[in-house]
Amino acid sequence: MKTPKGFFTYFHHAEPLAMLSDEQAGRLYKALMRYGDTGEVTDFDGDCALGVMFSIFKKEIDHNFERYAEICEKRSEAGKKGGRPRKSKESEEE
Repeated sequence: MKTPKGFFTYFHHAEPLAMLSDEQAGRLYKALMRYGDTGEVTDFDGDCALGVMFSIFKKEIDHNFERYAEICEKRSEAGKKGGRPRKSKESEEE
């Protein structure tokens, strides 16, 4: 399966992210990048705020990756059918 080159983040995350310190936000970002790239889940050593935020983002990353896989599959199937039919010469001349 092809894997996406990234993941989406949403503006509605801004408010809860603002409640984290810059250090926490940096640790969270690095953990999310690692998870998106390798699937590795980070242990935040008892920092509940980071654990909660990570679980929220993780679910959205998983959902985005599933949607990506579905779109790739649909496009592959469409390509196997030959794609959109070419326009006939008659319709081009009109």
